[in-house]
Amino acid sequence: MPAVRTRFDHAVVVVSSLDGAADAFRACGFAVAPGGRHDALPTENALVPFADGAYLELLAVRDADARADLRALRAGPGWDAHLRGASAIARRFLPRLAGPDGVGDAVVGGEALARFAAESRRREFAMTGPVPMRRERPGAEALAWELLLPAEDAIPFLIEDRTPRAWRVPGGPGATAHANGATGVAAVELGAREPAALAMRLADLFEARLASHGGGTVATFAGIEWRIQRAGADGARGVRLAGVGVLPAEIEALGVRGES
Repeated sequence: MPAVRTRFDHAVVVVSSLDGAADAFRACGFAVAPGGRHDALPTENALVPFADGAYLELLAVRDADARADLRALRAGPGWDAHLRGASAIARRFLPRLAGPDGVGDAVVGGEALARFAAESRRREFAMTGPVPMRRERPGAEALAWELLLPAEDAIPFLIEDRTPRAWRVPGGPGATAHANGATGVAAVELGAREPAALAMRLADLFEARLASHGGGTVATFAGIEWRIQRAGADGARGVRLAGVGVLPAEIEALGVRGES
């Protein structure tokens, strides 16, 4: 693959109520920063930023009735046709938004994504993008970025900022100092129906280093570990946070757990 620098950017945590989730995270010692509203999806977010530059994105559908409608659509016969007619961003996110609360995706930050996309396609990785996306912030200038979206659910998607990243991700002690001691994202947990095949795909795409660990495979790239375990569905399903131990049950139920 081309020499494109990558770093872990953030994990997406789908929640039913943004205010409720933000309160729950604050109650167990996390600092939570306000986010905004997206243009390509009917969603809003809040952020839990860390000193290592990564963050958790708490993501909710703006209208609870709309999420219920989305879940009903997914349960019906027209779901696949609906996704085929949707945008690339919607095809990636709608299944997560229609599913259960919890960690639903992971994002890698990169540069020169158009070049990365071209080389990825040459290696027979199906990709859409880069495609533009924006987030409106109350009383501040809108944020803009581009996404590169793999067709394979288990592969993280990529993001490249078009406005300064510091606008998108709050930094400094006021935003990243957590009373519970959390300092960053140490690992992402990936489920895969074919763990060995996913590990090899990650090694090819991101030049990941592979190792066996705990009955599964660990792929190391973008500055963190990606722990792959056999599961009935492909995709991110948990994160491990550095600097913090056991968290309250309602947070761990979302797939957010301490590493120490």
